Amino acid sequence: MAIFTRINGKSEVFSAAGRQIALTSFSKSNMTQAELDAVVAYIQLTASVLAIGSDATGGFVAGTSDVVTIITEGPAPAAGSNFGGVTGVTSAVVSYFA
Repeated sequence: MAIFTRINGKSEVFSAAGRQIALTSFSKSNMTQAELDAVVAYIQLTASVLAIGSDATGGFVAGTSDVVTIITEGPAPAAGSNFGGVTGVTSAVVSYFA
């Protein structure tokens, strides 16, 4: 396990250095821009969005992308179906660092 040293000289086990970082996938066939916007808006009620990635070449393509991965800081988004009230969008927390 990695060790890092804080300014006070005390060595501690490395985790996310006090931050909560989540990598979450959101799946829906042919997700629209409006659906992605609604997912992001819902996440931002409790966490900060750090990055958004997609399964499509060149990034998210409205009406084509099926999987969007979002990295957030704060509490991990809930896993399940109809995420944030967006019909058909299923979320799955891939990794969570707390």
